[in-house]
Amino acid sequence: MLVEDGFEDIVGLDPSIRLLRFARSRLGRRFCPVIGVAENLPFRPGSIGAVITCFALRDVASLDRSLDEFGRATRRGGALAVVDIGKPDSTFWRALIGFYISYVMPVLARFSIRGRTSGNPFRMIIPTWKRLRTNKQLSDLIEQSFGPCVLKGFFLGGLVVFEADRFTVWKDVLH
Repeated sequence: MLVEDGFEDIVGLDPSIRLLRFARSRLGRRFCPVIGVAENLPFRPGSIGAVITCFALRDVASLDRSLDEFGRATRRGGALAVVDIGKPDSTFWRALIGFYISYVMPVLARFSIRGRTSGNPFRMIIPTWKRLRTNKQLSDLIEQSFGPCVLKGFFLGGLVVFEADRFTVWKDVLH
């Protein structure tokens, strides 16, 4: 998708060499794997054209620091897209989704993965959910660190897509 949108090189950042090697095997030579974390990006200021983070912000040690680093490393006119689990601002929806994540999803997951892995890796989402900030809180943090942002989608009660630009008009990188 990124190559089709005109990006020549794609840098993938992850602390796991195993995941980076897997991505490289799928994406080929235009993918440059970099071992690192979002809180301390190994890139010069303004050297990145766009940042897309998918299902990662919920697991960073410091959300504020990560967003500051995205803003520092992204050039003026660059873009940020965040795809992750969302936490509704509404108390009712937050409680309903929290109940589903804490009690229903682990049971469903246990039956769907039976025999393929030991334990239930989906239970790790419960503490992640509890630490999440609400969509409004996340939006405010993105705007402080990066610039104006918009919640583009809120799907299935829990998946959010934020888009932000680095103080100029946003080029849509999500189709």
